[in-house]
Formats: sequence, structure tokens, C-alpha cells
Amino acid sequence: MIQWLRRKFEADAKGEAVFPLLVLSALFFFDEFDTAAFATLAPEIQKSFELTDNEFIQLIIINVSVTALLAVPLGYFADRISRKKLVVLSGVLAGAFSLLTGFAVGVAALAIARFGNGVGLLANGPIHQSLLADYYTPDARPTVYARHRNSHYAAAVLGPAVAGILGSLFGWRAAFFVLFVPILIATFVATKLTEPARGATDPGGGYISETARPPKFREATRTLWRIRTLRRSYISAIFFGAGIIPLLAYLALFFEREYGLSAFERGLLGAASAACTYVGVQQGGKATAKWFAKSMGLPMQRVGFVLGSVGVVLAVMAAVPFLAVSIALTLVANYVLGYFFAPYAAVQALVSPARERSLAFSLGAIFLVFGVIIFSLLGLGTIADEHGLRWAIFALAPWWVVGGLVGMSAGQFVEGDVQKAMVASHAAAEAARAGYEATQLAIGPTDEDAAGVLSEIPDQKRVAPKTPVRAKPTATKPAPKRAPVKRKAVTPQALGKKTAASAKSAATRPLAKKNGAGR
Repeated sequence: MIQWLRRKFEADAKGEAVFPLLVLSALFFFDEFDTAAFATLAPEIQKSFELTDNEFIQLIIINVSVTALLAVPLGYFADRISRKKLVVLSGVLAGAFSLLTGFAVGVAALAIARFGNGVGLLANGPIHQSLLADYYTPDARPTVYARHRNSHYAAAVLGPAVAGILGSLFGWRAAFFVLFVPILIATFVATKLTEPARGATDPGGGYISETARPPKFREATRTLWRIRTLRRSYISAIFFGAGIIPLLAYLALFFEREYGLSAFERGLLGAASAACTYVGVQQGGKATAKWFAKSMGLPMQRVGFVLGSVGVVLAVMAAVPFLAVSIALTLVANYVLGYFFAPYAAVQALVSPARERSLAFSLGAIFLVFGVIIFSLLGLGTIADEHGLRWAIFALAPWWVVGGLVGMSAGQFVEGDVQKAMVASHAAAEAARAGYEATQLAIGPTDEDAAGVLSEIPDQKRVAPKTPVRAKPTATKPAPKRAPVKRKAVTPQALGKKTAASAKSAATRPLAKKNGAGR
């Protein structure tokens, strides 16, 4: 089994280092045990706290929305501080608040526990994806992202089954008493990771973290919003958020209310659904490289097609009153959705500048929340209580279809945005290097430079001084006086022009050499 897993990870890494992918995937795997357990045991938890459908759904929506909003500042700071430390801290939070979920007494305590666990899970998205982009080259990223995402669905296969068994035998709280242990073990292993250089694996970029100053938040968000591929993706996320976040609360209630499935039966269905998504993600990762070979915009077009297809499946499932058909459509929807993740992450990594990549991955969360807010303001959250869960699920279908159409339209901009990202990354690195050299000319050596020079001077206590030999004085004629040489003063304006010219020249050279890069 271990050898089989090792071969799978080595194949996905394309001959590159396996350890970062293995550690981040393991952490993602165990973190998602808690999420799968909460989704499977949702009806039991709802009854335990005597919540109506609308109250329970609003609790989940508020929790997910507030947590998602925190992804934006987290991504911003991840571009400035150690991402490895954030990963470890997030793992500790996820494990601790998973345990507190089992001890929760009262709705307020439950809300706090789920919020804390959600904060701990934030790093699994933007921070992990940013790290993987700097650990692995673009050739390996599609399969790497697919393997990492599939760790989530591997946990979703086992999590519902384990949660269903524990919930049936010992009550819903027992599941959270057990599942937090492997989270903390995986977090300890994550402390062995090393922080990679930002942009080091990008074509045309490299070592930006050592040379470039991080942009401010407003500047960084404006840079990302000007990238047309990302802008269309973020708009699509508004509809995606309104479609998927309420669905997370509806599905377990739907099969419990409409068909009377027990916690154990829902756990088996959740495991089967996750297995289908696992297969879809794996096949999507392999297909992404082929899509890129045909056209840089084709992966994003496939992403939009996937979202629209899920919407159609949901509409049919809500209309058909047969358990076997509903189960089959659920499995189909999960399989199709699996094709979404690898191409979406690979495109975002390519079009995003290395210095703002963590923020780029996390910024979409705020648009997911916008979608949920619009969903609630339109009063769609009350459909389940007033008209039933079938109509509530049917009302989600148009959001998926529209989001898919917007996502498909982003494909036309990918190739141009990839070329711009490559040139911008290289130009930023060269400009930063030139600026550093100009600063050294203007201000002289720094304390670090002085320390380096002093370290090369021999220790006077260990090296005995030689006795100088006195030379006999000789009569010499005084040297003739020379006229002083007038040197032109170097002004900051002149240095700035020289730096800009150097950066411009460095940005055009790689563009000429790699005129076909990214195609």
C-alpha cells in the first residue's frame, strides 16, 4: 500500500520532490474528516439543538461566509510572511476546534466551534496552492493540484463512513472526539517543510521574494483585478457561491427528509459521492495538460462547462421523486464537478504574478460570499421551510448555469494574461535587483556588508603581527601639484533613470528570446 502511494505521488510530481506534496495532501486529508462528519451528521446536530431548516442553514451560511472573508487578509499576509508557519498554525486551530465541536453546549458554542475550525481550514486552499506553485514547475502543477485536491475527497470517502458508524453507535459528538487526533499528527509533520522562494519555478520569473518589496493591499488587488481571466473568474464565483454553499446544507437534509435515509446510509452515500469526485479530479488533472497543449484557454472553458452541467443535474434531481435516480444523479454531479479543480487552479497559478499569488487564490472567497449575500437578500433561504427541499434545490440550478457561462468566457483571455504575467514577473525581479544595486551605490555598504567584510579579517589574537622593517630615508623631490579633477555629482534623479532603463532592457530581452513561451 505504501509503495503504491509512493509511486502515485512520484508520478504526479513528474520527477520533482515528493515530500511537499505528500505533507500538504496529508494535512488536507485529515482536516477534511471534520467537514465530512459535520455534513453527514447534520440532521442529528440540527435536532440536538432544536433548529429549524432556515436557522440551521443560516448558521452554516454565516459561518462559511465569515470564514471565507478571512481568506482574503490571510492570503494578503501570506504574500509577506512565512506560509509554512501559517500552515502549521492553521492545523492546530482546525484540530482544537474540531474537538470543541463535540463539547459544544448551546447554539453559540456550536457556532464558535465551527467558526474556529473553519479558520483552521482556510490554509488548505490559497496557502497550500501558493506553496505548491512555488514547489513545482508549470508542467507538474496540473497533476500536483489534482492529487492535493483529491486528498480532500479521499477524506470525504472515509469521513462519512466513519462518522456514520460512530454517530449510529455512540451519538454525533463521538465523531469529533476521534477525528481531531490525526489532524494534530499531520500538523506536526508539516513543521518539517521548508519555505520555497516565491516565483522560483515560474518561466521568466524567479527569486522575487528576495528582491521585490510586497505591494500594498490596494495596489495588489488592483493588479489582480486588471487581469481579465481573474476578473471573469471572480464574477463567476458570485454565482458559484450562491449555488454551492446552500447546497452543502440541503443535501443531507434532502435525503433524510425525502427518502428517510439514516446517518449510516447517508454516510455511505457521502462516501460514494466523494469517490466519484475523486475519480473526476484525477482524470481532470491528467486532461488539463492535454487541454493546455491544444489551447491555453481551453481548460477555463472546460471549467465553465462543468459548472453549467452540475446545475442541469441538480434541476433534474429535484424534479424526479425516485431514490435510485436521485442517488445516480448525485454521483454523476460529483463526478463532473471533479473536473473543475485542477484546471481552475492551474490557470490561476499561471496568470497570477508570483508576489500576489496567495492573494489571487484567496480573493475569490469574497465573491463567493457576495453570492451568498445576494441569495439571502432575495429571500431564497426560506424556500426550504415554505415549499420544501426539492424546490430549494431546484432554485440553485440557475446560479450554476450562469456561473458556468461566465467562467467559459474567461478562456479567451488566458493566453494573453499568461504572457503578461511572465514578462511582469521577470521585469519586477530585474527592476528590484537594479534598484538594490543603485541603492548600494548611493548609500554605501550596509551593516550586513560590513559584517561580511569583517568576517574575512584575521583575528589579531591568533595572528602574530610582523615586525616592520624600517627603510633608510632617501632624499626625494616633491611631486608636482596637479589641477583638481572636477567630477560630476550623481543625483537621485540620474540613478532613477539608469535603474528604469536597466529594468526596461531586462524586461524586453526575455520577451524576444521566449516569444512563443506559454503557448
